[in-house]
Amino acid sequence: MRKNKWIYVLGTKYEIIINAPDKMLPPGADGAMDHSTKKIIIAKFKPDEYSVKELKNYRKKVLRHEIVHAFLYESGLWNNSGDICAWAQSEEITDWIAIQSPKLFRAFKEADCL
Repeated sequence: MRKNKWIYVLGTKYEIIINAPDKMLPPGADGAMDHSTKKIIIAKFKPDEYSVKELKNYRKKVLRHEIVHAFLYESGLWNNSGDICAWAQSEEITDWIAIQSPKLFRAFKEADCL
C-alpha cells in the first residue's frame, strides 16, 4: 500500500509517494525525484539478509535525499551550476545535506536560531 503526502518546495507542490512499486523507479534506485511531474518516489523496502536493519531510518534518509534534490532543482541551482557533473546535481552534496540535516536542525534548535 502506498502512502501519498504532499509538500511545498520553494512554493512548488510535490507529491511524495512512499512504498512505490519498482516500475516507478529507475533500475536499482531506492528513491527518485522527478522535477517534470513534481513527484518524489520512495521504494518499498523489504527486510532481507542484505538490507540494513533499520529500514524506517533508511527510508527517512532516502526521503530527505530526494527532497534536497527537489530544493536544488526548484532553487535554479540544478540547471545553473554547470554541466551534468555540476555540484547542484551531485549525489555527494545531496547526500551530505540529507545526512547532516537532522544534526544541523538539532544544533539550530539548541542555539535557538530557527
